[in-house]
Amino acid sequence: MKTLCLGCMKEYEGDYNVCPHCGYEQTSPAKEAYHIAPGVTIRGRYVVGRVLGFGGFGITYIGFDTTLQHRVAIKEYFPSEFATRMPHETLVRVYAGEKKEQFVAGMKKSLDEAKRLAEFHQVPGITQIYDFFEENNTAYIVMELLEGETLKARLKKVGKMPVEEALPIILAVIAALKEVHDKDIIHRDISPDNIYLLENGQVKLLDFGAARQVTTTHSKSLTVILKLGYAPVEQYQSGGNQGPWTDVYSLAATFYKMITGIRPPESPERRVKDTLKEPSKLGVSIPKNIENALMNALQVRIIDRTKSAEEFERALSSEHVKRTTATVEKNDLGQWPLWLKALCGAAGAAVLVFGILLMTGVIDSPLPKLPGFEKEENTVWMPSLVNMSQSDARERLESIGLVYEIGGTQASETIMEGYVLGQVDEQGNEIMPGAQVESGTLIRVIISSGSGRTTVPDVVWMTEENAVALLREQGLIAVNTEKDEESWAPAGMVTGISPDRDSEIELDELITLKIASGSQQPGSGETQVPNITGMSEQEGLEKVKESGLFLEKEGLEYNQEVPKGQIFAQSPTEGAKGKKGDIIKVKISLGARLVQVMSVLNQEREEAASNLEEIGMIVTIQEEYNDSVEEGRVISQSVEPGIAEEGTEITITVSLGREPERPTQPRNPGTGRTPQGGGQPAGSAPTAGGQSAPASQNPPPVTNPPVQETQAPPAATQAPDPGRDSDFDRLQ
Repeated sequence: MKTLCLGCMKEYEGDYNVCPHCGYEQTSPAKEAYHIAPGVTIRGRYVVGRVLGFGGFGITYIGFDTTLQHRVAIKEYFPSEFATRMPHETLVRVYAGEKKEQFVAGMKKSLDEAKRLAEFHQVPGITQIYDFFEENNTAYIVMELLEGETLKARLKKVGKMPVEEALPIILAVIAALKEVHDKDIIHRDISPDNIYLLENGQVKLLDFGAARQVTTTHSKSLTVILKLGYAPVEQYQSGGNQGPWTDVYSLAATFYKMITGIRPPESPERRVKDTLKEPSKLGVSIPKNIENALMNALQVRIIDRTKSAEEFERALSSEHVKRTTATVEKNDLGQWPLWLKALCGAAGAAVLVFGILLMTGVIDSPLPKLPGFEKEENTVWMPSLVNMSQSDARERLESIGLVYEIGGTQASETIMEGYVLGQVDEQGNEIMPGAQVESGTLIRVIISSGSGRTTVPDVVWMTEENAVALLREQGLIAVNTEKDEESWAPAGMVTGISPDRDSEIELDELITLKIASGSQQPGSGETQVPNITGMSEQEGLEKVKESGLFLEKEGLEYNQEVPKGQIFAQSPTEGAKGKKGDIIKVKISLGARLVQVMSVLNQEREEAASNLEEIGMIVTIQEEYNDSVEEGRVISQSVEPGIAEEGTEITITVSLGREPERPTQPRNPGTGRTPQGGGQPAGSAPTAGGQSAPASQNPPPVTNPPVQETQAPPAATQAPDPGRDSDFDRLQ
């Protein structure tokens, strides 16, 4: 029997759990709760394996193409800012409103770029694209599986490279860039972590997920994507003029890092005061022509910079390269982003912007001391590291001469797990952004551990292996075990857990599992499997025990039809013949999934309905007039914000706006008569028998019945059909 390893996608003989090729455990859970579980098949042919890497915009898995019988990499479009996924699901849940629009636009762009990049299948420096498609409410790109390491990983090991070793890598990337630039594609994210060094010596340029098609006029509305030290100044500007020269700068910055071991200063800093040193002045042995070519490609202003990959290639290969001189512009402020210009009036723009950059630590002042901004010698301005990744925080501190160290972790509801939550000195005192600190000072960063709490999963009557895997999936890694000699269970079965299942605990709390020793013997002989479906877990256990059988919890699943804790599936089924000591595997209902219901008050009708439907609520819409809430917006909701079961019915009341005034009945001037058939004398009112009531009696007020609408309201105000196609469905 052959087994396909979900860690390396190679086959091996036998059905044992650990792969002899890579050591991967087949029962290992997904790396994160929102990742697809290893073993799932998508598009009917691609087996999804372990996660190779993930970031803010996507997840890359190792995979296996069962049709062509070869290993692949599968990249899933998953911008975590716009979407999420529930544990043990494959469907991506997209947030509503503007985030949904951005998700769909990004997904379409991702597929468009995959289609364009598939044209470069014969270019050695670009990863081959095999397939791309939509599924699970998102997009997938199936590509060549690369084996080797990133340039970033190589530099981490070696520090820096000789020029003669680095140059062939740069030339290989240039060859790939020439091809894509000819098709009006720019990469916009070149750095050591996006250059891959294969085991066979080839070089690949990775991750065109940041790439954008460049129009002939160089679109002014391209999204800004920054990688500190590698991004040219035009990428810091809203609508900056980006083109092939943008990639030239980033590649030159990468070359500089490779041969010096130092990342260049951020380009906005260089625009104010250029402190970039030639590699030769840092002790690098480099031919003058190559150094000049490199420094020309690193010019801050586009007008001074090498314009294309082809021009960069020629310069690196030429024996005589003249160093270009930086152009001095009279008014650099006009090129700053609009958001910076908007912060200040015309007269004080430069001072305010400069002050902001100083206070945030982006630049050091090249000017004489200003009131309120005096900086002592051998000090630097402390930047803000909050919300940075650990690697970016380290690079930022080291680039300005400070020492980085992790000072511990702390729970946070607002900062993502693994990112910087705070910055303190050696004594634990908080250091505010803009504070002066001495060069060489040790800065300790506090890392977020996420919320820091979780719920103990129900692992009783699972095997020890499956139980530990589920605990780790919940972030619980401190696990102890103790023997249980008394419970009716086979050896290795979990019979108890402390703290109790469903308890809310800290992630670092110790979990103790009771593990059956197998001392309880059921005897021998044949037996018949009883029906335990519909029973509670404890009732089912007692029932199988009577038949000399053992119980194993195979899985926990949400089920709106079956109460929590009830058995809804068993294998073997009722009536099957077996031997005493056999194991009956069951699935237990978790009941209806609990979801967090948000407030949709004052949201527009469609947005509110979509937000609630996305979390599994069944939405009904009713309308009423309201003087204070704008037409089309939600006045109230029948289920208050908080925890509710998925599938709960919720009614939202939508405003029809201000109720229209009803016309009053005019009277004939001077007669006191109303224009009704025959009329009534003034001072009298009609009675039920058609007679006039005396004037002394108060007549009932005249009211008009509400006007009945004879046609449906406009489509924009009709309640959406809960079963309607989603935006994603309409794209197909």
